[in-house]
Parts: sequence; structure tokens; C-alpha cells
Amino acid sequence: MKLSFDHVHIICNDVEKMKDYFLDVFDGSLEFLDENFHGAPNAIVKVGEAKLFLRGVRPSENPGENNPDSVMGVDHFSFSVEDVTELSKTLKSKGAEFIRDPAAVGMGGRVTAFIRGPEDIRIELSEKDK
Repeated sequence: MKLSFDHVHIICNDVEKMKDYFLDVFDGSLEFLDENFHGAPNAIVKVGEAKLFLRGVRPSENPGENNPDSVMGVDHFSFSVEDVTELSKTLKSKGAEFIRDPAAVGMGGRVTAFIRGPEDIRIELSEKDK
């Protein structure tokens, strides 16, 4: 069986702000936008080969720690890039807030960096193995 990665699904309070962040900072492209898809605004933004499914909170939802239908969330997601240091310079110029600047501290000594995105999501940049 051959599997490939399809998307990351992010529930957020402000779909418009989240969408615009990935369009502006990461030069994403808008694949889908619906203000009321299954009861909430939804957008799909493609960044490189990665798809980000962004969904707003439905009126009947209360996501979080005390919600029995809620699950532990993703700690972060990572974009694989050729040169973390160079891309970091570009992203900083576009307003990206870095939690940790590029450093060779990833698994196996890979260069990685972390960005704080909208609604406190964490985005890692991971240098491709050479």
C-alpha cells in the first residue's frame, strides 16, 4: 500500500486571518473558500505541495480542553525546505514571528526553525536531508 500526505486540518477562530497569513507570508494559493461549508467558514490554502484545510468554529462547538469531542491537537507541522536560513530571512521580511531562529538542532543535526503563526499555531521549517 502506497500512502502520501494529503492535508493538515486546522480549526481556527478567524479563518480569514489564517487564510491571509498563509497566502501572504508563505505565498500560498487559495484552492477553496466557502463562508458556510457544513456550518462554518472553510478555506483550503496550498503552500508548495502541502494543503492546509482551515475551518472556523461551528456555532454549536466549544473546542478545547473541556470538550469531550475535542482531542489533543497537533504540536506543530513542518514544511520541508532547501535552505532554512535563507527562507527565514524572506519570511521575516514578510512579518513572520520566529520562536526559534535557524539552528542545527533538529533530529540528526538538521537545520530547523520555528514560527508562531496566527492563533498561536507553531510552524517548523525543516531543511531537507542532503
